[in-house]
Amino acid sequence: MTCVCGLAPDTEQCCGRFIRGDDTPATAEALMRSRYAAYVLGEIDYIVSSHHPERRDDVDAAGARSWSEQAQWEGLDVHRAEGGEDDDEGVVDFTARYMSSGHLVHHRERAQFKKHDGKWYFFDSEMLRGKPVVREGRKVGRNEPCPCGSGKKYKKCCGR
Repeated sequence: MTCVCGLAPDTEQCCGRFIRGDDTPATAEALMRSRYAAYVLGEIDYIVSSHHPERRDDVDAAGARSWSEQAQWEGLDVHRAEGGEDDDEGVVDFTARYMSSGHLVHHRERAQFKKHDGKWYFFDSEMLRGKPVVREGRKVGRNEPCPCGSGKKYKKCCGR
């Protein structure tokens, strides 16, 4: 089975080793992927322990557990990642997809990571919205012929 983070062929050898505490993530992206895997697997203790010590009191463990259990996790896309082994700070822009109440949700986030005592931690994040919808053609006026070809004015046809 592919790792739930989508990166490696096996969850146990990929994110599982971080969640179990056998190893520590070397990059901000590896930590972010392992945190996603922890949500998928319901490993909320890892979510709490991977928060930066300065921000750990901000964690709502009960809320995270509820979200983890109620969501049907569909996948993860990493759009941009900064924060390598030699860095002290990093940013990961990603989208986590999950089903909630029968609807597919695209959770887009830019997460900030910081090292503390040589180990990566989640520090903060901001939600990002998708690209705004942009009209490609000009706007049809209410009194213009309907573009569907019915011969009626737009306001009496498709503009209703």
